[in-house]
Amino acid sequence: ELAAAVERVLEEEMRELSPQLSASYSEIELPLNPPPSKDELLEIAQDSSAYASYQIRWAERMIGKMEKNETFISSYPYPLQVWHMGDQMVVIMGGEVVVEYANNLKQIFSQDIFVIGNSNDVMSYIPSTTILEEGGYEGLVAQQVYGLPNTWKPGIESMIIQEIVRLAEQAGN
Repeated sequence: ELAAAVERVLEEEMRELSPQLSASYSEIELPLNPPPSKDELLEIAQDSSAYASYQIRWAERMIGKMEKNETFISSYPYPLQVWHMGDQMVVIMGGEVVVEYANNLKQIFSQDIFVIGNSNDVMSYIPSTTILEEGGYEGLVAQQVYGLPNTWKPGIESMIIQEIVRLAEQAGN
């Protein structure tokens, strides 16, 4: 099936790109909420009926770090890139980016942009404002799977979009 799909695409008319490349890259500090208290972590670690095994392991690791007086990060250096290959814009984002980012970027730039996630770094899901407000795995739990000390603070979506707009201008959009 995949081979047939590739052949079908190759037979379609394609847009020619001019042989110019420009690119821009940056990392922005995405803020994290403060870590839970030791009491909150103990509650998670001791309640296997309410929490998944990976959440219990995360809580135990966090408690271990607290007992060793380790410092927890309060933000994460988030990688972003914009490429222009001829008139084709490509946005390259770190982490498991939710589809709302691509939808919003297509509204800002055009339907023709190409958005790639899981690039340059995979630190967690990168939830939209809506997903952060709704909670669920991508907004409230995924950060534990990746070992981050807590969830992302509200406002990361606008920070990311603003930086992509800046990078697009820098790369010549």
